[in-house]
Amino acid sequence: MLIPVSIIFQILFIVVYFVLVVVISFSIILERRSSTDTMLWIFLICFVPIIGYFFYIYSGQLSRQGLLFQNKRKKANKVFQEQEPEDYDHLPLKPQQKRVYNIIQSYAETPLRTENQVNILTNGYEAFPKIMEKLKQATSFIHMEYYLFNSDETGEDIITILINKAQEGVKVRLLYDSAGSIKLKKRDIKRMRQAGVEVHEFLPLASGLLTQTFNFRNHRKIIVIDNEMAFVGGMNIGDEYRGISQDHPDWRDTHTIIQGKAIKDLHLIFLVDWWYIANEYLVDQYSNQPVVNPKESNTMLQVVPSGPHNEHQIMRDVYTTLVNSAEHSVKIATPYFIPSREIHTALRIAAQRGVEVTLLIPKQSDSWLAYYAGHSYFPELLEDGINIYLYEKDFMHHKIMIIDDETASVGTANMDVRSFYLNFEVNIILYDGTPVQDLTRNYHSDLEKSQQVMLDTFSKRKNSAKFKEAFARLFSPLL
Repeated sequence: MLIPVSIIFQILFIVVYFVLVVVISFSIILERRSSTDTMLWIFLICFVPIIGYFFYIYSGQLSRQGLLFQNKRKKANKVFQEQEPEDYDHLPLKPQQKRVYNIIQSYAETPLRTENQVNILTNGYEAFPKIMEKLKQATSFIHMEYYLFNSDETGEDIITILINKAQEGVKVRLLYDSAGSIKLKKRDIKRMRQAGVEVHEFLPLASGLLTQTFNFRNHRKIIVIDNEMAFVGGMNIGDEYRGISQDHPDWRDTHTIIQGKAIKDLHLIFLVDWWYIANEYLVDQYSNQPVVNPKESNTMLQVVPSGPHNEHQIMRDVYTTLVNSAEHSVKIATPYFIPSREIHTALRIAAQRGVEVTLLIPKQSDSWLAYYAGHSYFPELLEDGINIYLYEKDFMHHKIMIIDDETASVGTANMDVRSFYLNFEVNIILYDGTPVQDLTRNYHSDLEKSQQVMLDTFSKRKNSAKFKEAFARLFSPLL
């Protein structure tokens, strides 16, 4: 008796479904997640297979490309360390700063750079004239890596400069993120390429669904010019960041200009990302080029790159170590506050042991889920004595942490799960000096433009707001 074709297909479907569930569940077990997270993912895969698998992909599972990237980075890092080995008779850091240095050195393998000139740029009015001026002065190369690059007035101004410099013979390379730069028009990319600018897209969205990489985004903002100057911070290429957008005329952000040996570490990040995406190895070509030393040093720093290819959640652990090292004060500014369990616990313990903890986030948000998920943490934080302020003047986008007014972090990483687990990020850790003083002064200035959240008032918010917070918090691992 022949088995009907429909029955055969049903049996095949059940077999394939069972095999997929077993394979995916086994891979989840090997990921060394918490037991609660592991059981949750297995439950979703087993009982809601299509939706569960989609969220499994979206949570940022590491693909073979990530492992390949890690190997490339280790090789490139070895090249730079061989070129200029770091050797200290003693670290010129305070004991609590050494704790931060040690975890960065252990995880990210980036050295302490003691000779640097770092200038803090507090908004687009300060940053973009400097960026454009230095781009126009380039004589050898311009290397740029950006999450968001828009085809608006600001983008057109930058594109024009890049095209002109390429036509002058300067080597210009641009790496942009596929998701963040979705408003970068194809005709602008074509114009740049025709003029000699080398342009590459970081992990294209079109192929990301097949390779499980569509949720790995390059959130970095780096410019390296002639090994003489580097820019890094929170500002992308767009009118809102420059402060000329009608919707955001007073966009608040922080960027930095860096001179000194730390340029090598930022350049390494670009070169390895370029190697990964463009399959062009440039490390040897640029590792022998000297970095111009600043006339005067005003801080010590470490560059902290992180990404889903790392074995450890570097940025999460660096932030946690910074909070744990605090003796007097913790000042945090972030546009999105969705802390990991580790950071959430560290902040509460710091407040309970007498450290003054202050959190500054924007009153308005560009993400409904992120806004309410962040607010869901307010009650417990306020109960522990943590000060919370809402920045009112416009949207605040910078990512700052200042410890005891002596150590500071500034860069691209938000205080959320996406920055800790899914994005390629880069921060700089500043140890003492004028830049830390400037960041501290700017932070107090921002508080004057903010409204403090009081526990008794916040507790009286509407039940609808409480429901939105509880609902949004369910999605915290995905934000």
